[in-house]
Amino acid sequence: GPIATGTFIYMAITAMFLGFAWSSVATKRISKDAAQILSVIISLLGFFMWLIWLCTWLHQWHPLLTPTWKEAAEG
Repeated sequence: GPIATGTFIYMAITAMFLGFAWSSVATKRISKDAAQILSVIISLLGFFMWLIWLCTWLHQWHPLLTPTWKEAAEG
């Protein structure tokens, strides 16, 4: 379903950025300690962005409020 698809997409994007962080260690752009901190930041960022997306998706899935239209004659 859409939740599984969205979850997979967020996991893939997070994994891609984690790969960038650890490949920067391999190319000596950043230190291992900096990559560990960056990994925590990227992981938290990915989780909380997914959580916001999930809440937004669930909010729009079955709205609690529906518009009510007044008849023109009642005005």
